Amino acid sequence: MQKIRKSFGNVLVLDDLDVDVWPAEKIALIGPSGSGKSTLLRILMALERIDAGEIEIDGETVWTMRKNGREAPADASHLRRVRSRVGMVFQHFNLFPHMNVLQNLTKAPALVLGLSEREARDRAMELLNKVGLVDKASAYPAQLSGGEKQRVAIARALAMRPKIMLFDEVTSALDPELVGEVLGVLRRLAHEGEMTMLIVTHQMRFAQEIANRVLFLEKGGILEDNTPDVIFSNPTQPRTREFLSSILNP
Repeated sequence: MQKIRKSFGNVLVLDDLDVDVWPAEKIALIGPSGSGKSTLLRILMALERIDAGEIEIDGETVWTMRKNGREAPADASHLRRVRSRVGMVFQHFNLFPHMNVLQNLTKAPALVLGLSEREARDRAMELLNKVGLVDKASAYPAQLSGGEKQRVAIARALAMRPKIMLFDEVTSALDPELVGEVLGVLRRLAHEGEMTMLIVTHQMRFAQEIANRVLFLEKGGILEDNTPDVIFSNPTQPRTREFLSSILNP
């Protein structure tokens, strides 16, 4: 990502933001509310258009494409192809309430990836086993706890076999006793090591444990970019120290 700018009305949310993300990196995005963390994820998922700058995913630009030898605005087909490489899990699950768990996991792989019913089902059951919910395959979202819904949402995103996974405050809507079960799933994904993960979180201990890189965002820019050891033990920026002190020592 280079020189990314994004405003909503007169509010500048991302201000000439530059960042490179490498394959298999586990990046935690931290910072105060309104610093641009969630907007950055939505831009990577091509859910929000940028005002300026360039985003490239897996060697292909997101919002522009080559057409007749020239650069042109991305069309719907190009955006679908780029989005297929990225999965995102939101704060509020976004499961289809009229479908059971298995149907939530199989619909998109069948429609978008062209998997057969059996292939989609086998993949779904494998992922439900990964998140510890095989016994909930026939349940509907209304019959699940918040933690179970979020684990289903993670499995549903993984069913599309993305190269990059984005997690936007996936525990913030959960009761405190349910947070651990979701963080446990993210821990296992991180330790498997193959997938690139960007995680917006206020769970600082968790970020320190699973990330190999931490970005501290402030006022739409990256104020500090370093390893967890540096960020959490000896941050270079006074504002980072102030933020972490308020979070870790309220």
